[in-house]
Amino acid sequence: MILTDGESLVLTPTYHVFEMNKGHQDALQLGAHVLEVPSETVGDEDLPLLSLSASVKDETALVSLTHLSAHDDLDVRIDLRGRAATVVRARVLTAESASDFNDPSAPDRVAPVSLETRIEDGMLSVRLPAHSFATVELNLG
Repeated sequence: MILTDGESLVLTPTYHVFEMNKGHQDALQLGAHVLEVPSETVGDEDLPLLSLSASVKDETALVSLTHLSAHDDLDVRIDLRGRAATVVRARVLTAESASDFNDPSAPDRVAPVSLETRIEDGMLSVRLPAHSFATVELNLG
């Protein structure tokens, strides 16, 4: 999760995913179902290109989304089921290439950045870049 090279410390993409997911710890899992999941055929299997997890703790919900397409962005709409919500923070982890990594010469090549979201008519909308991981924190109070 952290690379060391002499006196250099580099946070890996795995570290960032762990940090972005920490809101799920000690939280109540929410049932989340993805309708119309895009997929890609790999060998003889269909690989779903989107997965989603959601949890709630102390009136804060965390939604984590993983988008596996190597090439295409994906527009996602999440039904908030009538709950009033405001976005506290939304971040995405991606890079120019799915094979990019952090090292001492480029320690922030793969790092979380702000993600644009919108809540309209009870739906949370987000555009996920190709090969990305995103989290959206929502205040439900």
